[in-house]
Amino acid sequence: MSKRTLGPASVQAEPPLAPDSIPVTRYAGVVRRHLVALLIAVLAGCAVGVVKIVLTPTTYTARIYVLAPPVALRPPIDIGSALDTDTRRPRETTMDTEAQLVWSHEVLAKLKERPGFGASDAELRDRIGLTVPSNTHVLTISVRAGTPRTAQDGARVVADTYLALRNRIMGQVLERNRQALEQNAELLKKQLAALPGDEDELRRLTARTRRQALVKQIRDVEKQAATIKAKQEQPGEVLRGAPLPRAGDDPGRDVAGATGIGLGLLGWLGYVVIRETRPRRIRRPADLRLHSRLPIMVEGAALGGGHREVSRRLRNLVFDADASTVLVTGVPGSAGIEVAYELAELCTEGGSATTVLRIVADGEELREPRGASGDGRSFDVRLVRSDDDRQLTRAIDRAGRVSRIVVITTPDINGADTIAAAGASDVALVVVERGRALDREVASGVLALDQAANPARVIVLTAPAFGGPAAPERRSGPRRPPARAAAQGRG
Repeated sequence: MSKRTLGPASVQAEPPLAPDSIPVTRYAGVVRRHLVALLIAVLAGCAVGVVKIVLTPTTYTARIYVLAPPVALRPPIDIGSALDTDTRRPRETTMDTEAQLVWSHEVLAKLKERPGFGASDAELRDRIGLTVPSNTHVLTISVRAGTPRTAQDGARVVADTYLALRNRIMGQVLERNRQALEQNAELLKKQLAALPGDEDELRRLTARTRRQALVKQIRDVEKQAATIKAKQEQPGEVLRGAPLPRAGDDPGRDVAGATGIGLGLLGWLGYVVIRETRPRRIRRPADLRLHSRLPIMVEGAALGGGHREVSRRLRNLVFDADASTVLVTGVPGSAGIEVAYELAELCTEGGSATTVLRIVADGEELREPRGASGDGRSFDVRLVRSDDDRQLTRAIDRAGRVSRIVVITTPDINGADTIAAAGASDVALVVVERGRALDREVASGVLALDQAANPARVIVLTAPAFGGPAAPERRSGPRRPPARAAAQGRG
């Protein structure tokens, strides 16, 4: 029978990752693996937004429109000045000044007297809004309350109090300005009367004389005083009353929903980062496929019999490859020992004498595990220390002289002994114990074997077995070699 050679394993194992790194190529896989968590996070975020909307009390806003004519805050001529060379127009009130009047203490105190507005000044200022369209002096005063009637009543109170306060304050300002203009006019008239000359020369306005200059200033002052009197007769007033609000204010439904979804996505992202950056235990075949594309043999827990069923398939794989040296390494190491003993037992039953070379780690006692020894064992077990590769080579040669198949098992898949044993083996098998093996340890071990001379052939996912491998049944008669000891068979 010709020996069948094994090609390179199709392994694409990922190297050990840093604690804070995630490869870009795994983003799509992350979304696919955590799709259920993503849906739950989005739904939870939407629920948070809905709760925010439901718990936010409904408010109503009433708007009233008020005309506020501009008022000069200073006279054009200073009191007691005979001549004024400042040709700038008096500064008028701005919308910022009107806003301060709307939010004044007197307006807020009057609003507190109405039902539904028993709050602090800061909260009342927040509930009173003021907007002014461009190129106009019409103020839009809005008041927010819990009911439409309360909001409408509050808008009326604010507008009436604001207009009364504005008329009083602005009236006082205009009165002072008017008095200043009249005093300046009287002073100018006295200066005009004190000038010598004929009064008929006043009719010649084109002449550039001192008398004519005083006449011009007197006319300007009288014109400013007439303008102030006209403004006093045109105070601010309500242009359009506050209608009853028909619908409540929008409590930010779109913003609350978007915020909830955003919080859900951020929570999912944090969950994924934590899950992907920390070491995880292998619990299912999908966890192995993240790090390797090797064939996976899963031990059926319902079949019973320990590792015998999966070891039978491994024996067939060894016989098909016509392998004489087999490496069985496990994560943890005890899982590889159990499968190696079971594989040796089945190979012996299949007609091939088998010897197990167990590499013992430094500091470990040279003794057999419980249940591994006994008179009924059909294969030999030899212990080899892991301090010299030449000792391993000599042990393989000596075992090969008396056995058809040599099974090597190592305590650590990432140890140097595993790489050395892989170079001396025809087939390398990796055993992963469910619930105890870490994904990073498996990934680094498979990658190391793939870069060695003999890549791994298959990964075996086994269930945890307590107490070590089961001892074979005692034989009543003397042990005889199988009938097909000279040739390989298949179970």
